Amino acid sequence: MKRFTQQEQAEFTKYANDYIRTVNKWCQDNIYNKFNLSHINLDWSPSRSCSRGGVYADGPGINIAMYRCCKNDTGDVQRVYEYKSFDLDPIIGGIYTRTKFQNLELTILHEIAHALQYYSYRINGFRCKPHGTVWKNFYRRLREEFLNSQLEDQVELKAEYDKIKEQIETGKFKLITDDSLARLFGRAASN
Repeated sequence: MKRFTQQEQAEFTKYANDYIRTVNKWCQDNIYNKFNLSHINLDWSPSRSCSRGGVYADGPGINIAMYRCCKNDTGDVQRVYEYKSFDLDPIIGGIYTRTKFQNLELTILHEIAHALQYYSYRINGFRCKPHGTVWKNFYRRLREEFLNSQLEDQVELKAEYDKIKEQIETGKFKLITDDSLARLFGRAASN
């Protein structure tokens, strides 16, 4: 498991807090004007395996498993999965990304949609499944507003991801190009 330096944790934490504030404000302006995330926890415990959104004692809130969401700092293509029942949905499904913060953004939006869902239950007096119609409606709106337009071409990224996956599975991959190797040796020799 990757270890994060204090500086890396601080960078991700600041980004997450700023992003959450922006999404929370949008929710107030566009969905429920009295909605406010009163509980926000960015949990850096390596043993924390899942995030949560809902209603806490002090109101709507989210609890984000940061170690699990802050992985892609290499620039490599990664697949971020959603729940199997809607992972292939073109709007709220999983994504391919090489961008540092998009896994974290997807998780935050997913959990804020849960907070909105449970807030809606309280003010409207009804309930549905945790990933049911009400939740999907909120999540769809959040994804369209904040994430989907920022994603690179998903078809191209999927092709690149599948190629890398195939190379790993078949053992037919080149770890480093000859040009890259020459540059590395040249740099090492100049030191």
